[in-house]
Amino acid sequence: MVRFGNPNAPVAAAPVAAGQGFLRLIDVLGLVLSGAIALLLPLGYFTVSYTALVSTLEAETMIKAELIDRLISVEPSLWQFQVHRLNEIMVRFPTTLETERALIRDVTGVVLVDTKAPLPVPVVLREAPVFDSGVLAGRIELQRSLQPVAIKTALTGLLGLLLAGSVFGIIRTLRIREHSIMEARYEEQERAHVTLQSIGDAVITTDGNERIDYLNPVAESLVGWRLAQARGQRLSHVMPLIDEHTLEPAPDALGQALCENDRWSRSKPVALRRPDGSTISIDDSAAPIRDRRGQVVGGVLVFHDVTVARSIAQRIRWAATHDALTGLVNRREFESRVEEALATARNSDKHHTLCYLDLDRFKIVNDTAGHAAGDALLKEISALLQEKLRESDTLARLGGDEFGVLLESCPLDRAELIAADLLAAVKGFRLNWEGQVFSVGISIGLVGISGGQDTQTEVFSAADAACYAAKEQGRNRIHVFRRTDAAVAERRREMDWAVKLCRALEEDRFVLFYQSYRALATADARADVKHIEILLRLIDEDGSLVLPANFLPTAERYSLISAIDNWVIATTCSRYADLVALLGAPLTCGINLSSTSLNSDELPGFIREQARLHGLPPGRSASR
Repeated sequence: MVRFGNPNAPVAAAPVAAGQGFLRLIDVLGLVLSGAIALLLPLGYFTVSYTALVSTLEAETMIKAELIDRLISVEPSLWQFQVHRLNEIMVRFPTTLETERALIRDVTGVVLVDTKAPLPVPVVLREAPVFDSGVLAGRIELQRSLQPVAIKTALTGLLGLLLAGSVFGIIRTLRIREHSIMEARYEEQERAHVTLQSIGDAVITTDGNERIDYLNPVAESLVGWRLAQARGQRLSHVMPLIDEHTLEPAPDALGQALCENDRWSRSKPVALRRPDGSTISIDDSAAPIRDRRGQVVGGVLVFHDVTVARSIAQRIRWAATHDALTGLVNRREFESRVEEALATARNSDKHHTLCYLDLDRFKIVNDTAGHAAGDALLKEISALLQEKLRESDTLARLGGDEFGVLLESCPLDRAELIAADLLAAVKGFRLNWEGQVFSVGISIGLVGISGGQDTQTEVFSAADAACYAAKEQGRNRIHVFRRTDAAVAERRREMDWAVKLCRALEEDRFVLFYQSYRALATADARADVKHIEILLRLIDEDGSLVLPANFLPTAERYSLISAIDNWVIATTCSRYADLVALLGAPLTCGINLSSTSLNSDELPGFIREQARLHGLPPGRSASR
């Protein structure tokens, strides 16, 4: 099988590369976000805290400077000497914090008031001038340590690091999870790709407009298109289908699936027409492809080559309904068609005709030239008969040299004309076989099929009886069954007797009687030897005894006589001991046998086997 395409093509390479880029972007964003949190949180805290501290310190400095200015305006000459008063103002108005230090210096820089020892570095300092009647009298300094802010900033930095670590961990976890999902998706896609590349079925996927997206190698091989050629083409163009029975274009399964929005499987056999003009039988099914929202975005078609399997199935079906030698319909199929004809006749005013054909002198061909010649004759006769029939007629081989013809929608008068054509065709036929020329005749029995209540068995029996009547009238004739026909009635009576005889053999309803033979009074007569004749009778279904003259001719005609003779021999041998006990020994039994059995090569062996089986004494056996 030619294989198109590369089964190892990296169909998922582009999605995988895009996924890897997305994961790298997540890593970068995670690092940037974590770094920003780690840096901006303490920096922001410090900035806000420092700004608030400076603003507060400046406000306090201005307030304290204003209070000192008022004190100077009240006691301009004494303010420098009121240290306790100044110290109270510096501490209480507004309240000086533990982390603050307030100083008052004169214009020379000498410290007049100092509320606290030097603060731990780093410190923030703000100062404001003190005026005496508009003249600079000194300066006020307020200092606040940045150590608490630094400590809290450091703690905030630690918190920022923890938060940044948590954020990075969350992002990293999400990244790992996304990576796992992408890996699983990639593996799933890869498995699906490998499966599609390796599967024995052909797979085609399309978009919502039935334009091809993908063909796996099997599909490429079956449709005769490469993926590169087929991509974007409409499915009906790449994969034209025809009905195998009508040879008309068939709808594609995918179109039906998309139309019905559900999975769709075909029930009728179709064939795929390939670019080279050849066709293959396929089985296909299709289903729509949906996105996460349930919207149909495309479809998938799966099919496989069933040419061989369908051919085998067709041959099996053909063999079940046809005769292997002639190719004609066999008896079982013929009976089925006759049954259908009976049904249509009952339900309408249609009239059909059943013909029963039996070749004359066919046994001579078999016996003279062998079975190969007989088979050749049957095949040629079958073809000859078929030529003379209409397309609506059914010709069947019923067995051996017997044929049946069902003439549908054909009344008896028209059927007689067709039968005459068949008779003439066979009459003029000659078989040349290894230097010998053979001819055969044919006897035809006709029976009409109308709206009566006849069963299939009755119709066949009537046709057979009519055919037999044709043979009785001199062979190579046509006889039409009529219910008032005495010859046909006799034939049907014999057929009924044949059925009775078969049933009697199965049900063991034959019975034996005997009558004694006595020797005339002669000098050499042996009074001690007893002679009896075995007499056969049949117990009818109503319990009455039937004499052989009433059923033996039928047994002879229907080849049942040998079975009856064998039953008489076997039963006599099995009861011989009882007869000896009843009549005394020695005992001679006379059994009447048919000429058919007497001419059989198997009869002597059968008699010896029964004698041995039942322990009969050795002696001479004769048949009369």
